[in-house]
Amino acid sequence: MTQQSRLFHRNLTEFFRELLRSAMQAQAVRSSEDVEFYLVKLLESFAHPPRRFDDRPLALDYLESFHMPLPHRYGKLKHVGDTALFMAGLFLEALHRKIVSSDYYTELGRTAYSQLARLGTGSGAAPVRDLFAELADRFPELVRVLAEISLRDLFPGDEHALRVYTRWLYTRSEHDAQWLMKQGLIPFAPTKKTTH
Repeated sequence: MTQQSRLFHRNLTEFFRELLRSAMQAQAVRSSEDVEFYLVKLLESFAHPPRRFDDRPLALDYLESFHMPLPHRYGKLKHVGDTALFMAGLFLEALHRKIVSSDYYTELGRTAYSQLARLGTGSGAAPVRDLFAELADRFPELVRVLAEISLRDLFPGDEHALRVYTRWLYTRSEHDAQWLMKQGLIPFAPTKKTTH
């Protein structure tokens, strides 16, 4: 089978599963099969994102979720968590130039997934509760994994070292630190200056 014919036989699920597993291995991150499946489906859903999915501040969606009936709350919180994870992971380097940083997305996404884990309290809801609890607890690690996919597979560029350094500033990934040192660069985080 030629390279071209192999491409035609792959679907998005297989494509993203391969990218995800490779990135998890590179970042030394392990997760449950449920989380892995969830991340593959997340990447798949954002391959064709809904129009204007990021036009509105996620914090507004998060706050509105508490004034909605339970089924709508679930959907709203899931949108917040998924969008925050996607943005913080795939666009980590770009976020540091925005008004809100990746820390904002990380905290908001973790909180949304934690709320979803708390909503799953009925009988038979343990798998869903466990899934969202793991997503909340491991959010920074999962951001690193998605950032690896972004950097290596989706948006590689000439400024690779700068992107790895920027990612390291936010995630403090040992893998990124080792890569930078192999390139002859010593990872250094300047102290934050405060103004009064």
